[in-house]
Amino acid sequence: MAKIVKLDNQLSNLIAAGEVVVNMASVVKELVENSIDAKSTIIKIDLMESGLEEIKVTDNGHGMDQEDIKLSVERHATSKIKTSNDLFHLSSLGFRGEALPSIASVSHLEIASNNGDVGYYCLFKNGEIINEGLKPINQGTVISVKYLFYNTPARLKHLKGPNIELSYITEYINKIALSHPGIAFTLSNNQKQLFSTTKSDSPLRVLSNIYSLEIIKNMVYFQNENQYFHIDGYLAKPLFNRSNRNHITVIANKRMIKNNEIISSVIEAFKTYLPIKKYPIVYLNITLDPLLIDVNVHPQKLEVKFTESRMLNSLIKNTILNSLRDLLLIPEMKETNEPSFIQEEIKLSTSDPEFKSKVIKEDLAKFLYNKIDQKIEATKEPLNKVVEPVVSKIPKLEYIGQYVGTYLLAQENNDLYIIDQHAAAERVRYENYYQFMSNKEVNTYELLIPITLDLSNSEVINLQGKFNLVNKFGIKLKNNTNQTIDITHVPSWFYKGYERVYTEEILKYVLEDKDVSLGDIIDDLAKSLSCKHSIKANKYINKNEVQKLFYDLEQCDNPYMCPHGRPTIIKFTLPEIEKMFKRVM
Repeated sequence: MAKIVKLDNQLSNLIAAGEVVVNMASVVKELVENSIDAKSTIIKIDLMESGLEEIKVTDNGHGMDQEDIKLSVERHATSKIKTSNDLFHLSSLGFRGEALPSIASVSHLEIASNNGDVGYYCLFKNGEIINEGLKPINQGTVISVKYLFYNTPARLKHLKGPNIELSYITEYINKIALSHPGIAFTLSNNQKQLFSTTKSDSPLRVLSNIYSLEIIKNMVYFQNENQYFHIDGYLAKPLFNRSNRNHITVIANKRMIKNNEIISSVIEAFKTYLPIKKYPIVYLNITLDPLLIDVNVHPQKLEVKFTESRMLNSLIKNTILNSLRDLLLIPEMKETNEPSFIQEEIKLSTSDPEFKSKVIKEDLAKFLYNKIDQKIEATKEPLNKVVEPVVSKIPKLEYIGQYVGTYLLAQENNDLYIIDQHAAAERVRYENYYQFMSNKEVNTYELLIPITLDLSNSEVINLQGKFNLVNKFGIKLKNNTNQTIDITHVPSWFYKGYERVYTEEILKYVLEDKDVSLGDIIDDLAKSLSCKHSIKANKYINKNEVQKLFYDLEQCDNPYMCPHGRPTIIKFTLPEIEKMFKRVM
């Protein structure tokens, strides 16, 4: 008797559910994507107890007839692809025909739909129809999922608390709304509306439903393209950051995706603009030929792979870097207890909640119209047009003095500037070091007397296989003994007397057996060297040194932050200072 048996449909669907249906958010995802593929323009998601009791998704799509409703819960039954060629030219979000059968196997599922003729419904339990019949319903589909995981108690036990599960759903709806701004989304829990968008051509309008007005005002539009990819999107200025990477939203051909290489490229672009363990707020939209993307990597269809991924990652990183370099990022200190215009309006009308809401919405609407108009006007300019800079990144500062041997005070017109001397010097040295080490043609000179490095025998063996890598930094090594290596040549940018120190610092990174690129090594080295060899705090410097530092800082690509993301310079305007001293009210 054969030991291998073919699994029945119910067991197959339960196994598939383990990959496709992991929590309430994954159910919402599958149902919403079906609604989008049905050409819906309005999608409502209604939850009871964060989806633990019920998840209901209502749309106005093309709907299904009685036969299609029944087929939709059969495994590998789909209307979205018909041939293997379709798999490589996907325009739909779904295509596997696994979602509804998987959901039906672990819940009580009701599907009611009308394709324009008559409404029909089917009620499923364990994937089997237990009731069906006619039902009055507008064109579109209503799917209700109740008692999720009722027959898989282990899965139910490992769900997070209601608030956490609700946050997962909200995060998904935020991102799917960004990928389809032309669809009106509504999310509610226990009949309380949490999120709502209107049909629009602008992702910025959707972003305004996710983030505060202050963040939206500090969003910057970017776009670029090469022979394979077109990218555009919005980034928040580095002052507005988050403690995790969840606020980097990536869309490819209107599909919300996860791709670690792309996320890393975005983070890399912000690397010297943000403090350690802080991450940017970015909405990135990628348009490409469907042949260049593989979405059939995982059953959840979130993880994707790209052909020509290096070109894409380079395009993303360089575009964001150029956008950041064009910004004036000197933070202004503001007296936080002073009400803004919006706060003043709200304070005057606390007894009228409708007026309160109206003020915020009108202010936001005015801003969004202006922002979108600016974006449209900007895209009319030819891409190759050269625009001359009209404002220098750092103003011409008049030095006033030094405070506690650490901060430099300066003024320009009526504005007061405070400069962190170590952070500023660190930025200057970092960019110099990075440029020197990135130069493919490094000027070197031979040492009159080679410098001998004492190493272990294993380190010597390790280095012998990396002489070519070390040579790229302008350092030439020569075998001496089993425990020593001689330095014979060093780059001309090494400070005299620091040849051993700099070489040891470089070799420390080279000896680490990490799978990192030369660019990563150079970046880390430049940060380390600039930190160790810059002006320290509590060190008094003369006026000439200060003026040289101001000049060098002005030449930097990013003069606003040290390589670790701390500000180099802060600005106080005269009105702000006068408010602090209560000279003006």
